[in-house]
Amino acid sequence: MRLAEGSLSVSGSNDVLTLALGPEHPGRVRGVGAGISPRQFFNLTRQQRVKFADQLKESVRIVLQEATKKMEARSREENLRMEARTKQLVEAEREHLLS
Repeated sequence: MRLAEGSLSVSGSNDVLTLALGPEHPGRVRGVGAGISPRQFFNLTRQQRVKFADQLKESVRIVLQEATKKMEARSREENLRMEARTKQLVEAEREHLLS
């Protein structure tokens, strides 16, 4: 990275984000996620990097949607179980009071 006459020249992992936040841990690329090395990422063309980042975001979005659906389904099941148990307890108490 070079600063000359008010302009900033960047290359590879030496970018504005690294300048602002400091260097990333070795073997990682900030903002890209796990599983891709700096060599893999920075050897891609700019367009391929953008596509990769978009695919990563879409994958995360899909995983989160699936996890949310599973949690909602579990919540509904638990609510049904609790309602059924409450009905059982109310019925048992009613029978007890009537006897």
